Amino acid sequence: MRVIIVTQTFPPRLGGMQSVMSALAKNFSKTIATFVLPDHNIPVSHPIRSYKIKFNFSKFPKFLRPLIKKIKLKKILKKDDIIICDSWKSLNAIPNTNNKVVMLAHGQEYLSKSKKKKINKLLKKVSIVISSSNYTKNIFLNICNFPETKIHVIPPTYEIENDKIKIQKKSSNKKDLILTTISRLEERKGFLPVIKAFKYLIKKKLIKNFIWSIYGDGYLKKKLQEQINYHKLNKYIKIKNFVDEKSKEKILMNSDLFIMPSYKVENSIEGFGISYIEAAKFSVPSISGVDGGVLDAVINNETGWNVNTLNEKELENIIFEAINNQTKRNRLGKNARQSFIKKFASDKVFRKFMAAISNSS
Repeated sequence: MRVIIVTQTFPPRLGGMQSVMSALAKNFSKTIATFVLPDHNIPVSHPIRSYKIKFNFSKFPKFLRPLIKKIKLKKILKKDDIIICDSWKSLNAIPNTNNKVVMLAHGQEYLSKSKKKKINKLLKKVSIVISSSNYTKNIFLNICNFPETKIHVIPPTYEIENDKIKIQKKSSNKKDLILTTISRLEERKGFLPVIKAFKYLIKKKLIKNFIWSIYGDGYLKKKLQEQINYHKLNKYIKIKNFVDEKSKEKILMNSDLFIMPSYKVENSIEGFGISYIEAAKFSVPSISGVDGGVLDAVINNETGWNVNTLNEKELENIIFEAINNQTKRNRLGKNARQSFIKKFASDKVFRKFMAAISNSS
């Protein structure tokens, strides 16, 4: 058996799905011959080139790539190969075959019904679907004619290893509470409502002595800084550059609270929320939203807080409690760490992925 990964999302490009697909390729390559057909070239110097993965690049215009991949697959496919697609779009590159085809489903790609007919036609090639969350499963079933018994909900945390780090006890003697967000800077992540909530809480003298560091880049960066300046919150809120994985771990290790109350903006929504699990690994509880798949990642009053981000009073109350109630914050952080170990560590979710493939007909 070999694994053939057909994907439009892969390093060195950055993003959640790029991380998911590279982590799957790495895990498979440890025990199974693994081939990856990405949409672009990968420099020889990139770390993933050190794994036992064979790459077949498509240096062609975007509209030609599915056809070229299909031709290549026809030549290399063996009858016991398993094909894994990063989304329904990559099914365009799959030839008619009796091979087992696994498709990943993330979330927002099924919010629009405009491509329902096309998606359902392509799904005839698919053996099983791996859904990132229960939310994703439900919206997928809302527009897709596919057997529910062949859909498996598996969190996409294949890259977050339980490397048995030593968690430092959160100190109560720190001058400032450390609040963190590591994310693309876009509207649906909830930054603007949180800034407004902080302005109110500080004005009413309900919170003090904290620093909220926002790490990332994106189209909202300029507007965020303008809002921070306008509300005179520069002392409390800092926008910092995107960070690599090593720096991210150090930042989370020293954080007290992760803030990203994402919400739906048109057809843009959080399909799961890997960032919350990255924080949970370091015993950091999160404030998440209530839209999309985040309810699978953050359990309200167990591993963090779920909040209706657009309800100003509710958001203010949750932030107030999360900052001022250290006992609860520490308890939820400890719970988040235990939840990560039991349900989200890479070895656990990858075993589920393998079991889903093995048990499918």
